Amino acid sequence: MKSLFYALTALSLVACSSDAEKGDAGDYITRNDFESMVGWLPDAGTLTKAHAHSGAYAVVVDPEHEFSLTYNAQLGKVSPHKLKGITLEAWVFLPDNKATGVLGVQITDPDQGNKEVFGDGIKLQEAVKEYNKWVKVSKEITLPANIAYTQNLKVFLWRSGAASPVYMDDISIKGVE
Repeated sequence: MKSLFYALTALSLVACSSDAEKGDAGDYITRNDFESMVGWLPDAGTLTKAHAHSGAYAVVVDPEHEFSLTYNAQLGKVSPHKLKGITLEAWVFLPDNKATGVLGVQITDPDQGNKEVFGDGIKLQEAVKEYNKWVKVSKEITLPANIAYTQNLKVFLWRSGAASPVYMDDISIKGVE
């Protein structure tokens, strides 16, 4: 009976080995379908029922809204390990070729007045080849080695000069350790 216990314990330890050790995507930092955002924000102008991939809500940027709602969290609070990168995934809706939005990622330093120390993202006009339908976009972004736990991760939809509205829904950010 003891040998069975030890075998199961050893097997469970192997099964619990972290994907992070292999450099694979780790735990989700956040996932949002924007269903529970109504009423929580002072300016929910980018929250819309006009188009949604799932549920009733999505976010939109258009000539009246340069940036969507922004995910903003201190790196030390989103992962117990220093992140090597993130995997960014979302569903986007571009009505036509005038929709030039960017799903942006920034690392900012609050000790330097929230100065950007890193920026990247998904240029939607390059990533999306079909218009007037929901398309899944994804990108693994490598973060610089000199990022600090005290810096902030920001993720947002940016209009980037789009003449047509750009919609985003069902976003997920997953850590790569």
